[in-house]
Amino acid sequence: MTAGVLAAFALALGGGPAGPAPLACPPGSVARGHPPFEGYEEWCEGKDEAGQPRREGPARTWYDDGALWTEESFTKGERNGRFVEYHRNGRKAREGRYVKGKQDGTWTIWWESGAVEEEAEWREGVPHGRFAAYRQDGKKRTEGRRCGGAPCGTWTTYGEDGGVEGTATYEEGVLAP
Repeated sequence: MTAGVLAAFALALGGGPAGPAPLACPPGSVARGHPPFEGYEEWCEGKDEAGQPRREGPARTWYDDGALWTEESFTKGERNGRFVEYHRNGRKAREGRYVKGKQDGTWTIWWESGAVEEEAEWREGVPHGRFAAYRQDGKKRTEGRRCGGAPCGTWTTYGEDGGVEGTATYEEGVLAP
């Protein structure tokens, strides 16, 4: 590849002429790995109490063509904070938050077109709360709630015309320690 082609590709990645912006590693950690085209993954690495390496701070991965695949962050070796996954076309595929290595809060999944495919609530790594699934045209397909990972309450399924196709009612569950 010519230098001009590489520079254009770096600009397309959003990192300016020199490629993606360097990771902002927290104090006491160092950048590891490499962005394209030297590598396909970079992360910040610190040490645990025994001096063993662990992820600490931001991390990114790329597809084999150099397109950004994931952005995430780690605390004490566990995913912690915002997580974003991208489709190869650059649009978001999945976004949510991790707390101490477990999915928590609202997670959204998108079709490659950019339309929302699913929205779901999570609590401590378990699907818990509102859930909705959509067709590629944006029309709602299903909605309901999950309690401790299982369907609960009334779930509704919608036809392609948007009308109610059916409902089902499930027992209310609870999260128990």
